[in-house]
Amino acid sequence: MRIFVDQSAWLAVADKNDPLHRAFQTELKNYLQGGHRFYTTNVVIGNVVSELKQKQSTRLANQFYSIIEEAWLGTYLHILWIGRRTFKDAIRLFNKFPDSQLSLFDCANVVLMNRRNIRFILTVNSAYNQMGFKIVPQMEK
Repeated sequence: MRIFVDQSAWLAVADKNDPLHRAFQTELKNYLQGGHRFYTTNVVIGNVVSELKQKQSTRLANQFYSIIEEAWLGTYLHILWIGRRTFKDAIRLFNKFPDSQLSLFDCANVVLMNRRNIRFILTVNSAYNQMGFKIVPQMEK
């Protein structure tokens, strides 16, 4: 199974004080042990590193990036790149759904997931349901 990991999930995994830390960490571990493939984007990683630096510390941001790089080099993680074509397609999708809670970069994630037939996403953003993706883990409301 292919699973996309968005910014909210990475932040929860990286921050031990996040209320969802344990749930996301457990989910990632279980999927990893099951041999599933993880995907994310260069922009997601950049945003997570920046937010960790701003809200936590440069040290934590660098630790996170080191883990991501190791996973990427070890083929556990595939980093998808948002280039010109993807960005233009994301703008079109963003404008097609003006009432959606998806940001422009969320729309870029959708474009890339659709291109690679990724149907599952590790996130807290329920707006991905509107685009036909299955959100994992299922959180209690």
